[in-house]
Amino acid sequence: MWIDDVSAYLAALSPARTAWWPALGGAGATFAAAVRDGRRRRTALNERLHELRRPLQALALMAPPGSRPPGEDGPVEMAAAALAALEREINGEREAASNAVVALRPLLEAARRRWRAQAAMSGVGLTVCWDADEAAVEGSRLELAAALDNLIANALEHGGTKVELVAELVGDRVCLAVVDSGNGAGRRARQREAVLKGREARRRRGARGPLGRLSGKARHGHGLRLVRRTAARHGGAFALHEGECGTSAVLELPLATRPARPGGRR
Repeated sequence: MWIDDVSAYLAALSPARTAWWPALGGAGATFAAAVRDGRRRRTALNERLHELRRPLQALALMAPPGSRPPGEDGPVEMAAAALAALEREINGEREAASNAVVALRPLLEAARRRWRAQAAMSGVGLTVCWDADEAAVEGSRLELAAALDNLIANALEHGGTKVELVAELVGDRVCLAVVDSGNGAGRRARQREAVLKGREARRRRGARGPLGRLSGKARHGHGLRLVRRTAARHGGAFALHEGECGTSAVLELPLATRPARPGGRR
């Protein structure tokens, strides 16, 4: 299109430009405010993480020498690793690769030691049933330990009076299972309770409006999502089998092609 009178054309554009500018300026101000709020929130979260590290370091120093086998991570070390992962997530940093060949029997035995006091307080027998030779997998020892902890915690909370940590070889894979003795009636009662809680959570979110779910309330199932994500990262799978005589949470992983060294490290 040929413009005969450039000055008239620019004059015609001016009202439209003037009409749109406040809206664009308001959006820019809102975006800038959101960026500032995000930076303040990230700074505040980093400060809280810094404060959490000090008591964890003190707890680690209080542990008596020789209280755990060499190379075994206790609850304090696992909490510190979780904080480090949270810090990377907050600051948008990529996680450094930390894969090693992990021997699984020490991993299961360590998980039993971490949870035996809680099991005893709950009146639950916690045992290891090992039938997997010298099975090892390649991956992150801390991630695998955290996945086991989530499964054991669920079993102690929802299962019966007996929980077994089972390991079996199936071809070139190993199955780690946390098996509880909860009955079908108890499981159905838990399912009904979960449905009712879900309905109540949806009702509250609806009352708060379409953005209510961003508040972070009434969120469940984080533990099993973590287990599924860990299984996928290690080339495996996770399945939950519920029966009338109990529930089996099975983590299936490919066996490592290299032998594991003592302590589960390369």
